[in-house]
Amino acid sequence: MRVLLISPPQTLKERYAHNVGDVGGFLPPLGLCYMAAVLERAGHEVRIMDCPVNNYVAGEILTEIESFKPELVGIAAITSLASVTIELTDLIKRQYPEVTVLLGGPHATITADELAEKTAADIIVREEADNVITDIVDDLEKYKQIKVVEAGKVKDLDSLPFPARHLLGNLNKYSSLPNTYKKDPHCFQMVTSRGCPFTCTFCFDAKGFFRQRSVKNVMEEIRSLKGKYNIKEIAFWDDILTLNKKWVYDFCAEMGKENIVWSCYTRLDLIDENLLKAMKNAGCWNIFFGIESGAQELLDNITKKMTVEQMRNAVKIVKKAGIEIRGSFMLGLPGETPELARQTIKFAIDLDPDYAQFSLTTPYPGTQLWNTYEQWGTLDKNALDEYHGWSPVFVPHGYNSKDELMAMHKEAFKKFYMRPKYIIRRISKIRSVNDLKRNMKGMKVVKAFT
Repeated sequence: MRVLLISPPQTLKERYAHNVGDVGGFLPPLGLCYMAAVLERAGHEVRIMDCPVNNYVAGEILTEIESFKPELVGIAAITSLASVTIELTDLIKRQYPEVTVLLGGPHATITADELAEKTAADIIVREEADNVITDIVDDLEKYKQIKVVEAGKVKDLDSLPFPARHLLGNLNKYSSLPNTYKKDPHCFQMVTSRGCPFTCTFCFDAKGFFRQRSVKNVMEEIRSLKGKYNIKEIAFWDDILTLNKKWVYDFCAEMGKENIVWSCYTRLDLIDENLLKAMKNAGCWNIFFGIESGAQELLDNITKKMTVEQMRNAVKIVKKAGIEIRGSFMLGLPGETPELARQTIKFAIDLDPDYAQFSLTTPYPGTQLWNTYEQWGTLDKNALDEYHGWSPVFVPHGYNSKDELMAMHKEAFKKFYMRPKYIIRRISKIRSVNDLKRNMKGMKVVKAFT
C-alpha cells in the first residue's frame, strides 16, 4: 500500500509566537519516521511530507497526493495546529474522497471523539499509532468502521525498527537551537525511552507508562548513524533519561567508546555525583532540567514533588561535574502573582544555569490543569493555535491581564540574559568560530523575546 505521512504546515513565527528569523530551527518528525519505518518493514511504500522545514502549504500537499496516489494519508495532530489539521483533512477529503485520512499524535489522542465529529477524517488513533498502524493498513475498511482506534502503547521499544530518516531527504535542512548543540547545528535526535511516571499537572504525559530500549538496541542505532551519516553529536529527547540509573551506567560504558558528544533531559532529583561523572566521561555536555519555579508553593501547586532547596543543591553538583545546564522555568503558573514570578526570576539568576528558558504555562487538553483551570485563573479554550508555550492563553488570578503576564515574560529574559556577569561568561567561553556563531544566534533569540 502507498502511504503518505504529513507533518502539517507551520512557520517558525507561528511556532514561537515571536520573530526568531531562521534561528529557531526545524527538528525532524521522529514520530512519523518511526511510523514510516514500521510500514516499510511490512512492505509498504511510504513518503513523508515534513511541511514546516520545506515550507510546504496545502497546494504542495495536494500535488503530492495527485502524483503519489496514496491509499492512506496520515497526519500528525498537535494542539497548536488543530485548526490547520482539521482544514487540511477536510480539503484532502473533498479533493480525494477515495483516500483514507488518519489522524494521530497528541491532539488526536486527547480529542479523538471531538475530531471524529468535527472532521472528515476516516480514522483517529489514540496513543502510539506505530503500535497498530500495520493492522490498520491491512484492513482499512474495518478500522474506518471503528473510526476511533485505541492503539495503546508499544510495550517493547526494541521491537520497533530505527526511524526512517532517509525519507526526510537532506538532513542538513534540520538545525537545532543554538543552546542545544555544541559541535554541530545539524546534530541528530534520538529517543531511548517513552513515558514519564511523574505527576506535573501541566504535562500531557504525566503518570505515563515508562519504557526504555535496551542499551544494545540504542547503541546499534548510534553506530548505524555513525556509519551512514558520520554523526558527531546526539540530542536525546527522552523526558527523563536517567530514571533507571543502572541503565545509564551501562549506556555510558558503551557511549564512552564512540567519541560523540550528547545532551539529554531529566529531573534534578534523578542525578547524583557519580552518575554525572559517568555521563560527563561518556560525552554528555548539557542537560535540560525542568526547574519551573523558585517559589515552593507554586511547585506544590503543580505537584512537581521537589523542593527549591533540593534543586539548588542538585544544580551545584551538575556544575561541579562540568556539565552545562539548560534550566526550564515557567511563568503564569497556578497561584502565581507578579511577586512570585519575580521570585522565580531571582531563583534563575541565583542558580545561574548556562541557559534559561522562560515559557508560559499552557494547560493542554487532557492535562490535570486543563480540567481544573477555573480554580487558578482564566483560560482561552478557543485559541488552540496559540497553545505552544509562548502565548498567554492561561492567566492566573494573581495577574490583572495578559499584557501584565507578557511584560513579566519579557522581564525574565531581559533580567537573566542582560546581566554583565552572564554576557562576560558567554564571551569567555568562545573558543572557535562555531562558538562565536552559536552565541550570535543565541543573541538573536534573546532579542526576539525581549
